[in-house]
Amino acid sequence: MKHLILLLLTISVMACGSGGDPAPTPTPTPPTPTVSVATLVKKVWTVSSAQWDGVTKYEKSSTSNVVQGYSQYKLDLSTAGSVTLTEFDGKIFTGTYTVATDGLSLTLNGLTSADGAPTGTGGTIIYTILVTPTATTLSLQQTTAYVKASSAIVKLALVNP
Repeated sequence: MKHLILLLLTISVMACGSGGDPAPTPTPTPPTPTVSVATLVKKVWTVSSAQWDGVTKYEKSSTSNVVQGYSQYKLDLSTAGSVTLTEFDGKIFTGTYTVATDGLSLTLNGLTSADGAPTGTGGTIIYTILVTPTATTLSLQQTTAYVKASSAIVKLALVNP
C-alpha cells in the first residue's frame, strides 16, 4: 500500500513538473497612451463660468449674470496653432496659439481684428492651465490683469459641448 501511494505521488509530481507543455506567457496589457495637453485643447470652447478676481461674473446656468456677454464667448483652438477668440463684448480676434511643452500654459499671440488687438494686451494673452484638460473641460486663468475685465485677473471654466 505504501508503494502504491508513493507511486501515485511520484506520478502526480511528474505530471505537474517541467515534463509537460510550458504554461502560456500572459500577454502584457499595453500602457494607455498619454494624450498631450496640446491635443486635449484642440477644440472649440465656450464659457461655463467666469470669475474676475474670484468674483463670479457669469454662470452658464444662471439667469442673473453680471456679465451676460460671456454667453457669446468662444475660444476656437480647433486648428493646431491657429486661434479665433470671440470676447465677451462680441469682438472677434484671430492669431496663433501655443501650449507650453510642460502643458501648464496657453499663449495667444498676434491677436488682431479690424479694430486692432484686444484692449491692453498688445495682441498677447497668456493663460495658466489650472488643471489637466479633459475631453470636455478646460480651466484657465489669465496671468495678468485684463483691462476689459475691470483690470482684474480672469478665471474661465470652459466646456466643449
